[in-house]
Amino acid sequence: MSAPLPLKPAPRYHGRPVSREEYLDLDDDGFQYTMIQGVLYLAPSHDPEHGQKQLRFGALLDAFLREHPAGKAMVEVDALLPDGGDVVRPDISFVRTERVGILLKHIHGAPDLVCEVLSDSTRHNDLGEKAERYLKSGVREYWLVDPRERVVQLWLNRGEAWEQRSAFSGASGSSLASELLDGFTIDVDAFFA
Repeated sequence: MSAPLPLKPAPRYHGRPVSREEYLDLDDDGFQYTMIQGVLYLAPSHDPEHGQKQLRFGALLDAFLREHPAGKAMVEVDALLPDGGDVVRPDISFVRTERVGILLKHIHGAPDLVCEVLSDSTRHNDLGEKAERYLKSGVREYWLVDPRERVVQLWLNRGEAWEQRSAFSGASGSSLASELLDGFTIDVDAFFA
């Protein structure tokens, strides 16, 4: 008879109010959390569709950066935005070469580019409060992937507001081009194929 598998401990920090400084000092308990108004909540794992689209966007960005080194891209790294609010964890972040000094254990400042894959549990926040924080903190490009609607959006920071562009799978001219990374383009039909 084989030995039973050890039980994974319960999340230690769920429901715990923390400051940003306390958050940075927490020991890893093996769980991921999201911070909402200074309180930590256990973050559910994403569904396979979300994970596939996150991987696909990240792979396209990584392939581009291998050919055109312009900075560093990363997946699900905590970002401490300069507004002093909750810690955020974008699905994909990119920081230009001249700003990589903000990459420590976490991203200490606003990434230059952020991508979020929308899901039912995150859609409201990604399109609302989080988008507003990214704008005010200086994120230059905010890419949104919507697997349900099969659309990719590119929001360009214009100082006081986002300029929004969208490309739908199956529509003519279904591609979006980055202004920040010259030559980085997403063909939405191929992306959702």
